[in-house]
Amino acid sequence: MYKVYQTIKGTVATLDNPLIHSWIDVTSPTEDDIEELKVIADIDEDIIRSIRDLDEVPKVEKYDDYQFILIQTPKVTQEDEDEDEIYHKYSVSPLGIIFNSDYLITISDGKNDVISYLKLKLKNYEKNKIVDTNDIPQFILKLLLFTSKMYLKYLKAINHKLREAQKNLEDLPQNSEIMHLLDLQKSLVYFNTSLQSNQIVIEKLTKRKYFTNSEEDEELVEDILDENKQALSTVKVYGQIISNASATFASIISNNLNQTLRFLTSVTIILMIPTLVASVYGMNVDLPFQHVPHAFAIVVTISVVISLVGILWFYRKKFF
Repeated sequence: MYKVYQTIKGTVATLDNPLIHSWIDVTSPTEDDIEELKVIADIDEDIIRSIRDLDEVPKVEKYDDYQFILIQTPKVTQEDEDEDEIYHKYSVSPLGIIFNSDYLITISDGKNDVISYLKLKLKNYEKNKIVDTNDIPQFILKLLLFTSKMYLKYLKAINHKLREAQKNLEDLPQNSEIMHLLDLQKSLVYFNTSLQSNQIVIEKLTKRKYFTNSEEDEELVEDILDENKQALSTVKVYGQIISNASATFASIISNNLNQTLRFLTSVTIILMIPTLVASVYGMNVDLPFQHVPHAFAIVVTISVVISLVGILWFYRKKFF
């Protein structure tokens, strides 16, 4: 499925068919879509495979009648619609950009958060000042900028979820909270790898005159580099925080387990004292106090006193 957009008098209009200087957004491309788009660009099968491969490395390639850019964009993964927002997972998805002097084609395998974000912003503006399909190089640069900003947006959300997870773990450590912390760490690993690969692609594009024709383009390139570097540094900081938090909570859980075992051991020893006395006086042999009228009370009192002494000793040793 694909849709065609074009900037006309400051607004982005939806077209039925591709025209010169239009933006063609392809989502989950079918064979029919590819055949229809061959009029514009003979899209190679390797491009489709790379877009469907979640682990594909970002790259820049040149073909006969167009150029191809692949970047990794962030996305929110929500397995259950009723799932609490704090448990949302984050990953990455490839976004392909095919362009020549006349057309711009974006291809994604399913919903892409960056493209959805761009369309939402365009929808909310009566007069579009965000992108211009007539200026393809700047459109591509702004796509890269939106990608970096989206990474930063999701990193802020991850930071918020990290604080919530830490608070929940401090109140009552649960396996689900620990697994959520590990999910956040995995998301940061995806982000870190993708941002580093995107950085290489951005640096390659900045060396091409096609993307630095004007002073505005050069400023845009600098903004992209700054945003991407900021996202990279943020990922590293949050990754270190999660690693430290995981190690800290592992130590806390281990310490709590030791305290519980120590308490149970102390209780077992205390209970063993009256049990031992009762066992001795349960023998069928001559024993002290056996002919005393209040022998039972005396034995119980001795057991209680010895147990209390044991409790006091364990308390002073901080076993309780």
